[in-house]
Amino acid sequence: MKLLRPLRAPRTISRRTVSAFADCTVCETAGLRLLPGAVRSRFEDDLWDLRGLADKARSVRAYELLWDFSPIINTSWRVVAKEVLLALLAPHHESVTACSLALRKFRSPRTCRRFLNRFTDWFNWLTREGVTSLEEVTQEHCDRFIDEQQWWVPAPGKPRQQVEPETLAESVRVVQLLTLYGELLSTDSYCAGFVPWNGRSTLEIVGTKWLRGNRTPVAPDHILQPLLATCLYLVNEVGPQLAVVAEQMRATAAERKELPLGNVAHVPALRKVIRQMRAAGEPLPEGAVTKLRTSQELGILNRLAWHHLSHRVGVRDISAVYLRPHVVPLLTKLATAVGFAGPWAREAPAICRHDNSQPVAWTGPLTDTEVDSLIANVLTACLVVTCALTGMRNSELVELNVGCRRTAQVAGKTRYRLAGRLIKGKGMGGVPDEWVVIEEVHRTVGLAERLTGKTVGSALFGEIALSMRLNRLREWLEETGNREYWGLPVIPEGPISARMLRRTLALSIAERPGGLLAAKIALKHISVATTEGYAARPGGSQRLFLAEAEEAEEEVHLRLTVEAFHEMKAGQRPAGPGARSLIEAFQHVDAQLQEAAQHDPKVLQDDRHLEGLLRKQSKTLHVGPANFCWFRDPSKALCLKLAGTPDATKPLIGMCDSARCPQATHHQRHRPIWIGQVTTIETFVESPRVAKGEKQRLLPERDRALRVVAEIDAASPAA
Repeated sequence: MKLLRPLRAPRTISRRTVSAFADCTVCETAGLRLLPGAVRSRFEDDLWDLRGLADKARSVRAYELLWDFSPIINTSWRVVAKEVLLALLAPHHESVTACSLALRKFRSPRTCRRFLNRFTDWFNWLTREGVTSLEEVTQEHCDRFIDEQQWWVPAPGKPRQQVEPETLAESVRVVQLLTLYGELLSTDSYCAGFVPWNGRSTLEIVGTKWLRGNRTPVAPDHILQPLLATCLYLVNEVGPQLAVVAEQMRATAAERKELPLGNVAHVPALRKVIRQMRAAGEPLPEGAVTKLRTSQELGILNRLAWHHLSHRVGVRDISAVYLRPHVVPLLTKLATAVGFAGPWAREAPAICRHDNSQPVAWTGPLTDTEVDSLIANVLTACLVVTCALTGMRNSELVELNVGCRRTAQVAGKTRYRLAGRLIKGKGMGGVPDEWVVIEEVHRTVGLAERLTGKTVGSALFGEIALSMRLNRLREWLEETGNREYWGLPVIPEGPISARMLRRTLALSIAERPGGLLAAKIALKHISVATTEGYAARPGGSQRLFLAEAEEAEEEVHLRLTVEAFHEMKAGQRPAGPGARSLIEAFQHVDAQLQEAAQHDPKVLQDDRHLEGLLRKQSKTLHVGPANFCWFRDPSKALCLKLAGTPDATKPLIGMCDSARCPQATHHQRHRPIWIGQVTTIETFVESPRVAKGEKQRLLPERDRALRVVAEIDAASPAA
């Protein structure tokens, strides 16, 4: 939340004798709808219960809607906190609009709940310092409070740590916030004319440069790749088989509810089932053994899933009093002869292992508990795939409902969408929104719907808690032996969050537009879907993600341009038709840099000045899979000439012939790609299965690749 700059205060303050919100109902005053029967907290209450809000987002936790003012020691300041927070919730209230400096934008309950925490810290700190009225507050108090707030102790006995600048800035804003509402407050306020820190901006007070760039780290590749490989395998191979079992399990449970209770009359039928199982050598259905259901009288039969056996007989349950005594001896003998096995997936279809594609049964027999555990972990895989391939935030993932999938035919092709809600930056509960996604995501969400079995409109994933769910997935794969059984890679320990996956996808699209995020997952397809989503809904969620990806792309292109400049200075010159013009541009920049260094030698100590000089050049860079395209003059672009679109504003990277285009360059980083192409072509040329005519067609391609490699080597003798 930004405060007015420069911050000022009214010269005089007329204290209200009665609060403007006296006898008001909090939610009605703020215009917030409540569910029927919800608690209607009043302004005078020291505990505001907003958990019954009808339009709250699913990502809002219950504790964030329970506001307890009683920890504020000074009762007069409790009223101050209530008045300011309700003014933030109800900026259009007539008493708030009468305050000349009051903020005019609605603040969400989640934001206000954080401010309540900061108010509690500020007011109780003043109380401990012996201050009894806000009129006694001086600049010295403000400075000392912030000095203490910038440190925190993570755990008893641990060394203190400095808080993040953004966290400290929130404490500063709360101290300043009271200045804006002096005309509204009824029990206490700052002295007329007092402005904490003389109206300086929050960033100046915190004493740090605001880091506007996205500081979320990317998911480490050594964790991301095995994680995506595992999750895609669970979704594509294991998931469809598991969905069949899950549907059978739910159908059986529904049938069982309609069956009658067992009685003595069902003993002959039960004995008949036992004889049939003995004759067929069929294992008894196994259930989970727990302390609650363990009985010494049953012995080995403690492992028996009685409800599955009762279903075979056509009854809801086998009574421990009336039926079990008649069949326990027979069942004990049967268990000794045939043993136990999970009742589900006893004849599991084969799937291919991940590592060597050898067919194996997708699972062994499963108990009810094992099926539930498998469903939970495959749902985690669905969540990871959805998050990693769309860039959705937690708040957007949690708003996905069962039945959110949409399809549409556009120009003869199927387009896939997910209907949800955009929360960030919108009003209470967000607004309806749609994401254009690739087919893999659409299929993954469909699998999640089958696994949950929930009704349409129910939350699909529930609570996200991705880090915790991934820890459980790792443990489950190892404890059950499924990782080794399916030939999956080890997922190393390390942090992974939805924000990290979003950041990774944005940077991957920026750095490797023609590459792969994971096996068979093309970044180009995701990028196209994101662009289409933005075009369809310019104000939607994908606009924010596309903006993040474009910002990351600018950073990457600037970094690549600076690296190419340093490579040239080190003797590794670019090759290709566009090399000469790029070298001339770099030489011009180098001359400017040396001239600036004569007046200020510091410009050579880091790349800041160089980045400023190269920024314009970097904006022309388009990264191809095997070259750089410096798109300075559309009339010279070979791809646009071939496509017949000379007025286009961007090159057609997919049609790039970098060996002929006068704006394309090749660098040392591209050499392995061209060598790989040579190796691949030679493999086909030497294969007896390839037709002779096809080999003749491939030879010029090989020669061209060899020529590019030779040019790269000639341009970079030092490499």
